[in-house]
Amino acid sequence: MHNCQYESSVSPVPVQMTKIDPPPGVSGTFHVFLLLGQSNMAGFPQAQDTDKVKDSRIRVLGYDDCPGTGRRTDRWNTACPPLHECTNCTIGPGDWFAKTLIQSLPPGDVIGLVPCAIYGERIETFMKNVGSRYNWIINRAHLAQQTGGVIEGILFHQGESNNGESSWPGKVKTLVTDVRTDLGLGNIPFLAGELLYNSRCSGHNNLINKLPGLIPNCHVISARGLVADPVDTEWNLHFDHDSQVILGKRYADTMRKALGW
Repeated sequence: MHNCQYESSVSPVPVQMTKIDPPPGVSGTFHVFLLLGQSNMAGFPQAQDTDKVKDSRIRVLGYDDCPGTGRRTDRWNTACPPLHECTNCTIGPGDWFAKTLIQSLPPGDVIGLVPCAIYGERIETFMKNVGSRYNWIINRAHLAQQTGGVIEGILFHQGESNNGESSWPGKVKTLVTDVRTDLGLGNIPFLAGELLYNSRCSGHNNLINKLPGLIPNCHVISARGLVADPVDTEWNLHFDHDSQVILGKRYADTMRKALGW
């Protein structure tokens, strides 16, 4: 088994529950989606100008205080890369997931993204009573609910740091069950993305494809045909820019079908 772990960045500090103002301009349903995982969810390739075109109907819950974008931690703002760490102007699948999915919604509806991915982290980091970031995810999701958000689905991309571990699918099931239960979500769609097929972690896709048999309403997002970022010479684990765009659109197409939109 290859070791696909790499150095993680500084993790955000868990937040306390606070009451925040609802985002303006929501006259219909405020559809919220959680973005969970590690670096391929947070994004590795640099965002391009076309990615930075804003849509006022796509919001993001601030991941950190970001002078460059004017966003603040745990406050809604118009979405624009980076969705995750301010210091990394990167694009992940969440960007084009939202840009694609918004086209299926009526004019008054708004999409809200709650980014919770952390570079280089194992699945255990996010698990209840095991890791240090479960409460952080739940707190941010609660904040979205407190502002009128309806959590409709979960986007997930993780596995490189647990490459080939047979216990990983069961741990993902536990995480999903706990998140759904603690947030009162029922069996909302859970979408798990495959890893790069031309990477040293490609064998982990066999474990990812076991998830639909373990988790209700779980769907796997194919990484077939996607390629690595040429800048990623150290790990060879990360999707390039165009692959992230395609991956985001694949998440959107699957989510739309899962929700019956």
